[in-house]
Amino acid sequence: MKTYFALFAQDIPHYGLVEIAATGDEDALAKARAYWKRVQRNKEPWPLTDAQYDGALLARIVEITNDETGHQVAAEIRLDTYLLATAPTELSVKLIKNASRMHDALKEIIGHARIGLAANEFEKHCKLERVLSIASTLLIRVTSCTE
Repeated sequence: MKTYFALFAQDIPHYGLVEIAATGDEDALAKARAYWKRVQRNKEPWPLTDAQYDGALLARIVEITNDETGHQVAAEIRLDTYLLATAPTELSVKLIKNASRMHDALKEIIGHARIGLAANEFEKHCKLERVLSIASTLLIRVTSCTE
């Protein structure tokens, strides 16, 4: 029998309450963001001290290695369904938020494009401009529903 090492990980949310004096809602948000930037530059004390161990997420197997050879046999295997996404821009945030609706819209686009085509003929007769036109119309509908 061979010996393997399995390295597991999960992320634990941490919370921290900070008092902020502000003139109104927008000022409070601006000051909270500025505070967090100062925390990141070590100009303010780390506020996240309250760990929520029962709220762990992103459980995963980081890697499994063979003890004898050191060979990695598996890496980054998800053990839960939680997903974190990196959104570098506000547009990315909107796209991620609306991904499910856009998927439904794409299925509708393909359905419209396949009307009247025999099996396996979609790719031969697909007109990209037509698909993009339908996509544009449906995305406008999706966007107006989320605003």
